Amino acid sequence: MLSRHEPCSLVEFSCDYFEFTENVPVTMGDFTSVEKIENVFLNNLSSKRMTHPNSRTRRFSKIGDRRHFRRSQSGMMTLLLIVGLVIGLLLLMLVLNWIWLVMNNRDVQRRSDVLAHAAAVELLDEGLLEEASPDQSDDIFAAETVVESFRILNNRVSSPVLKIEPTDVTVTPLWVKDVTSPNYVSSAPFNTLRVELHRMATGANPVQLLIRGYGGPEAITVSTTSCVTLDNRVVGFRPAEASPTPLAPLAIEADAWFVDRVSAGTDSNGNNRKEIQVTLFSASGAGSSSAAFVALDQIVPVNYDDVVGQILDGIFPGDLASPVLGPVFPDAPLPLPAENHSNMFTHALVSAFNTVATSEDSQRIFLLYAKPFSDPLEIIGFIGANVLEAANLGSSDFQLAVTLEPVFIVHFTAETNPLAPENVYVHKLRRIQ
Repeated sequence: MLSRHEPCSLVEFSCDYFEFTENVPVTMGDFTSVEKIENVFLNNLSSKRMTHPNSRTRRFSKIGDRRHFRRSQSGMMTLLLIVGLVIGLLLLMLVLNWIWLVMNNRDVQRRSDVLAHAAAVELLDEGLLEEASPDQSDDIFAAETVVESFRILNNRVSSPVLKIEPTDVTVTPLWVKDVTSPNYVSSAPFNTLRVELHRMATGANPVQLLIRGYGGPEAITVSTTSCVTLDNRVVGFRPAEASPTPLAPLAIEADAWFVDRVSAGTDSNGNNRKEIQVTLFSASGAGSSSAAFVALDQIVPVNYDDVVGQILDGIFPGDLASPVLGPVFPDAPLPLPAENHSNMFTHALVSAFNTVATSEDSQRIFLLYAKPFSDPLEIIGFIGANVLEAANLGSSDFQLAVTLEPVFIVHFTAETNPLAPENVYVHKLRRIQ
């Protein structure tokens, strides 16, 4: 206990947050010194950023605020995460729905392509092979019949929900002049078949959506179109190792085919197609010649061992001087080494042609040349013919004769050009839509 007039040289003060010791002379009743102590105390409070004796309570309040903020922040992140997951699931469902629609569209497109490719060849008018007036009414009906047959066959191997009903199919014959820039004309002569398939949303087998209900549509309509053209502006052939071109290296005189055959040809099998017997000169030069063998590899002389193999099996890439036999235009012929006299290989050639004639595939492509004969021979085009028979007319004086009748040949190795004239006999299928 201090007396009123005893000096005190030390005042101590402490709290939970700081403590300080300050030497301040104090005399009891000396209020000036007390003011100094208060000033020191306030200064220390200020330096410690404390303005109230109950600062502990304020500090705890701040800690509570931070914890509350962190809890609020954590709740916001959880909410954002839930929203993100919901949006992600919706996007995933939309993507899956889109993939499902694409898969169904491709399935229907594939089927329309198959139907169009299978039926397009039916548009070929057999009347052209018989030198009759064009009439494709029966050919259109045949194309529609093939489409229906393939639809039934396809449905047999499809699940019930993928079946195509007769009302889902539309078949339309058209004419296209230039396959590189199609302009569809609904008039004869027809060389293009359009097949449209529709899986209607209101039909028997609609395409069900993965996301449906809740006011949205249950199904949608999927429609596809395939247009396949019989491109007959043939200028050459590009054979493949896996699929040779069924071409025999025998060139036929154009007038003999288009004039003599039509005017004086016979019809031994009663199918209304005029036949022609083309011949080479005999070994001695006797008789007449309306045909000639050519060297497709352009190597002189003609290799008849190769010719026999080409008659039997068609031509492969190695049989040609270049990857393509052609191009051949009437006003830009292709010169090839040629021979129009029979020789000691006649028996082998007769045997090869008769083997083809009695086989399941007796159709061959032949070359055309304009008379007179020359060596090299100028090839101006191609024809399709069915080999009926071959014979040696000269006995010991060999003379080859081959009997042919016109036929349609459709082969994918054909090369075409929109500037070339139309070929009645040889075609290539092209999907143009």
